[in-house]
Amino acid sequence: MNTESNSPTAPRSGLRNWYLRVTGLSRDARLYLLGGALMGIGNGALWVHLNLWYKAIGLGEQTIGSLLSVAAVGATATAVPAAVWVDRVAPGKVLAISATGFSLSLAAPILWPNTTFLFAVSLVSGALFTVHWVAAAPFFMRTAAPEDRADLFGLAHAIETVATLVAAVAVGAVARAGHDWLGSERRGLELGLVAAAIVAAASAPVFAAIRCPPAPGPRKTWRDQLAARDWRLLGKLVFPAALIGIGAGFIIPFMNLYFRNRFGQDPQQIGTLFAAGQVFTTLGFLLGPAMARRMGAVAAIVTTELASIPFFLTLAFAQSLPLAVGAFWLRGALMQMNQPISSAFAMEQVPDDQQAVTNSVRHLVWNLAWMFSTQVGGWWIERDGFTPPILAAVVLYLCASTSFAWFFAGKAKAPQVAAVA
Repeated sequence: MNTESNSPTAPRSGLRNWYLRVTGLSRDARLYLLGGALMGIGNGALWVHLNLWYKAIGLGEQTIGSLLSVAAVGATATAVPAAVWVDRVAPGKVLAISATGFSLSLAAPILWPNTTFLFAVSLVSGALFTVHWVAAAPFFMRTAAPEDRADLFGLAHAIETVATLVAAVAVGAVARAGHDWLGSERRGLELGLVAAAIVAAASAPVFAAIRCPPAPGPRKTWRDQLAARDWRLLGKLVFPAALIGIGAGFIIPFMNLYFRNRFGQDPQQIGTLFAAGQVFTTLGFLLGPAMARRMGAVAAIVTTELASIPFFLTLAFAQSLPLAVGAFWLRGALMQMNQPISSAFAMEQVPDDQQAVTNSVRHLVWNLAWMFSTQVGGWWIERDGFTPPILAAVVLYLCASTSFAWFFAGKAKAPQVAAVA
């Protein structure tokens, strides 16, 4: 809560300044936000409903965990090559290609639900979405003024989160209607997933209209990309994120199954509660930069991580659906609040010519952690239920927030991040 001023005009002034910054974004930034919203529909369908479709075709949690792990393998293998590609090719072209491939990978499994093919498509899907995010961060840094960057990061996350909300509700409704029409939950989910893939494909021409040129200056070789870097600083940036990635991978990809298995929710009900949760997450994305201004980026990141832990513990032991849903919503909002802050903070710590590769290495380490933990998480949940992996995630989150605070205590007031609303 804002306690610095009792003036009734102060909040309006802050909102007006934020609105003016958003409307003052470049044409390319606005095109990215539109394309991100469309692609976010596909990503939302993948996040909320694809696991339910896997379950509907008879796969167990351990196999689903393996599929998620393979997606992380694709993301891991692509992270550094994507940085080289992003350095050499115009961002709009990179984003359009990744959006086209991602939308195809969302629909393809439905056409041929062979297990081997599912693993191949999962690998490609993880790779393509990583290309999207590796391209996005340096593009933001080049297309937005320093004082607007955290707002652009936050707005991009918020818009894609709203798209996930829309996907959760719409795909769930289509799945329910398809179930009633075709007499099969599986066929209903397939109708919803195909519809989401079509919407996601519409993002490709939007991204292709972006005019931002490739990175200026001579093209760097692979050796240049990997050598000209402060590895000590990079280690400090990625180590806490890796711990969060391991902890999150144990449980977050399986939350739709958590509500299905523990509370007997159907796809439409799960989609609705995920959609409502995205409202809280969107508010978190939008409020994150303002929180960084008041507290400093480091304090904001650490505070939100620690504050999420009681809600994690509630999820571990809850036997009441309303209690579990509330904890799920608030945990998600707190953890996602720091995403735009941490992305902008990491980019501000490195030289301009290292931003693409720094971002790719952050994704690389995150996905390595995710690759390991989703595989373990699926096996662990199938054997022991949801409580033990959630408790393991709590321990890892504590270690991550403590290490991040230790590494960056001296940068608690990072100028570019802390100065934005």
